[in-house]
Amino acid sequence: YANMGEFAKEYGIPLSNIEATFKAYNEIADKQTKDPENGPYEAYGGGKSWDKWGKKFFHNLPLETSDAFHVAIVTPVIHYCMGGMRINDAAESLGAGGKVIGGLYSAGEAAGGIHGNNRLGGNSLLDCVVFGRVSGRSAA
Repeated sequence: YANMGEFAKEYGIPLSNIEATFKAYNEIADKQTKDPENGPYEAYGGGKSWDKWGKKFFHNLPLETSDAFHVAIVTPVIHYCMGGMRINDAAESLGAGGKVIGGLYSAGEAAGGIHGNNRLGGNSLLDCVVFGRVSGRSAA
């Protein structure tokens, strides 16, 4: 889109709503740039932020409705789930009290991993490969 006005018209969104959103976003970004350590919110990854969702870094600012925008339609999907079954070193799934659930093995996303709140892209492959092999050998 050559500008946000074109986008707003096509999607039936009042341009004034987008202008208000951009204004608020630019103000938060400006505060974060001028005073990065004293915002009222916890920042994702540590520190403080002026953004209530914890964003610390703002780039390509200020956003203006006169700017050109490339828009993509995004469909949310689950691509990785944190958590899963507790397993032992043989990839056997563990139940209450840490007891082995006979005949049930877990690997990849089905096994509780080491990633915590998030994971680095590509790191989930190692869980699948290593514990897939371990569980296969254990089950054999």
